Amino acid sequence: MNHVVIIGFMGSGKTRVGKQISKDLGLPFVDLEKLITKRMNLSSREIFERFGEPYYRALETLALKQLIQDPERKVISLGAGLPLQEQNEKYLKELGTIVYLKGSLATLKKRLEGSKKDPMLDGDDRDDKIKKLLKQRDPVYQKFADVQVTTGEVPFEELIREIEEKLSTYEKK
Repeated sequence: MNHVVIIGFMGSGKTRVGKQISKDLGLPFVDLEKLITKRMNLSSREIFERFGEPYYRALETLALKQLIQDPERKVISLGAGLPLQEQNEKYLKELGTIVYLKGSLATLKKRLEGSKKDPMLDGDDRDDKIKKLLKQRDPVYQKFADVQVTTGEVPFEELIREIEEKLSTYEKK
């Protein structure tokens, strides 16, 4: 199944972009994180705190496998840490066309300011954590990306138009 898969760092706009792309393409939208939190009836933070990160990552992999089996084409937004898990590499490649929303450090810092959602950013040196995680994750995201766009530099509508143009060009190949 050739789903449209949105990946990117926290604050890159995966959910907002995914919802708009799904609306424009007339496809259902799935936010993998919301799928997991709904099933568990807990927030991501609560799952991390109660069961630990490895448990959360296992839930992501399980949900990913289920989406691969789903015959209905969808737009899927993935959690920022999912592509980093080695066990997910083969599933990501099977899932569909991967769109990487690349955000600059300045854009991401601004968007994540005051956010308590992600436990990976807890602590005092938040800017350093964002910088370090971005440096670690960017090459991984780039490795998976079929389509890459920079978020936070152009108006939202223009970003969506760019993604949809790149998607149609990529999927014709």
